[in-house]
Amino acid sequence: MYTNDYMKTFSVRIEESEEEELLALARQMKSDKSTVARKALELGIREMKIRRALENIRLQKWTVWKAAEYCGESYRSFLKLLRDYNIPFPISVEELEREMNDSSE
Repeated sequence: MYTNDYMKTFSVRIEESEEEELLALARQMKSDKSTVARKALELGIREMKIRRALENIRLQKWTVWKAAEYCGESYRSFLKLLRDYNIPFPISVEELEREMNDSSE
């Protein structure tokens, strides 16, 4: 759980409808608005990092290892994310040619 020893205060403006959603979730989860907001922020940050990592893989700027490390995921769990988001495994033209040549021998 969260402890005040490591917590920072952060102020952000949200739409009234977003506050209503937070309050509704807090009631459903039998929690408070701040806890729900922290969890939503945590999940949002994770999703944004995953999307950034997947885009960098798609553009062949990052390796799967680098993307997994950036997201705090294992290599295997990141391979599942590639499948889930329908991102092809990054392989260079040279690697593909080598694979094709090796398989035809």
